[in-house]
Amino acid sequence: MDQKGTNETIITVVLLALGVYFSVLLVHGLTAYLRFRRVRSTALVTWPAPRPRHFGFLLGLGVVSAAVAALNGYLQRPVHHVVPQGLMSLYFILMVPLLASIPLGLYRDGIWSEAGFVAWAQIGRLAFRETPEIVLILLPRSGSSSFRLPVPPGEYGAVRKALEEKARARVLNVDQGILGL
Repeated sequence: MDQKGTNETIITVVLLALGVYFSVLLVHGLTAYLRFRRVRSTALVTWPAPRPRHFGFLLGLGVVSAAVAALNGYLQRPVHHVVPQGLMSLYFILMVPLLASIPLGLYRDGIWSEAGFVAWAQIGRLAFRETPEIVLILLPRSGSSSFRLPVPPGEYGAVRKALEEKARARVLNVDQGILGL
């Protein structure tokens, strides 16, 4: 196989991998948004999520990706060159703003954190970290990684009260700490 054939094969494999990766991200993001649509009417205490750090850059990346997809389509490149670029642009232009619009906070069935929704029954431990920023740390029973919920100072009292009510109603059953920790 000559050098050009090897390069084409590498480009094809990389683009197919990107297509699969962004397809999974789109399905995961759409699933999360549809879950939010189901629970949004049950909000107890919520606030707008902070924008992602590089929000403008991500949108710009989506626009560039859409332009590259359009250019590849215009040049009649193979479909596996066009589709992954289109999926990337859909993710950055559509899904990033959509997920950033989901309010963080407490809902009847669980907590919407930076990383997504956690049902009350899944929460094994929780603690507030009260440094300059107030953050509720949630540790799931499954042992997976923790979830962070930045709490605005104006909502701190309402969040504590809602958590106490959920604990009293035995909806939130957190594990006891070891040695009082």
